[in-house]
Amino acid sequence: QPRRGARRLAAAPGLNMRCSPGGVWLALAASLLHVSLQGEFQRKLYKELVKNYNPLERPVANDSQPLTVYFSLSLLQIMDVDEKNQVLTTNIWLQMSWTDHYLQWNVSEYPGVKTVRFPDGQIWKPDILLYNSYDQQQEVLAYGMHCWSPQFGPTSS
Repeated sequence: QPRRGARRLAAAPGLNMRCSPGGVWLALAASLLHVSLQGEFQRKLYKELVKNYNPLERPVANDSQPLTVYFSLSLLQIMDVDEKNQVLTTNIWLQMSWTDHYLQWNVSEYPGVKTVRFPDGQIWKPDILLYNSYDQQQEVLAYGMHCWSPQFGPTSS
C-alpha cells in the first residue's frame, strides 16, 4: 500500500515507483534555484563585460600586438550546378574564432557561467564581408575565445 500523500508514477512494466509530492517539489525547487542563480550571475557578468567595451576597437591588450583569427570552411550542400554557364551554387559554413582580451572572466566569480551570448554588432568581429551572409548571435567563452559561424551560399564560376 502506498503511504498517505504519496502518488504512484507511471513507469515501465515491472517497475514500482512512488514519489511523495514534497520530494518532487523539493527537486524542482532545487533545479530552479540553480537556474535562477546562474541567470543572475550571467546578467551581472554580461553588464560588467559590456560596460566599457567598444566593438570598434580590435580586442588586444596592446595595439602593436597581432590578433590571430582562425578560419574553418565546411561545404554543407551543393545547391545547383549550371554546366552551361559554368556556375556552382553552394551552401557553406565558415567558422572564425579568436581570443578577445576584453571578454574574459574568472569562472569561480560567476558560478556556472561558462559562456555568454552577445547580439550581433555588440562585440568586435573581423572586417570580413561575405556574399549572401546573415548575422547570428555570437558566443564568447570564459577565457575570451570568441566563435562566429556565419552561414552563406556563394555562387562561383
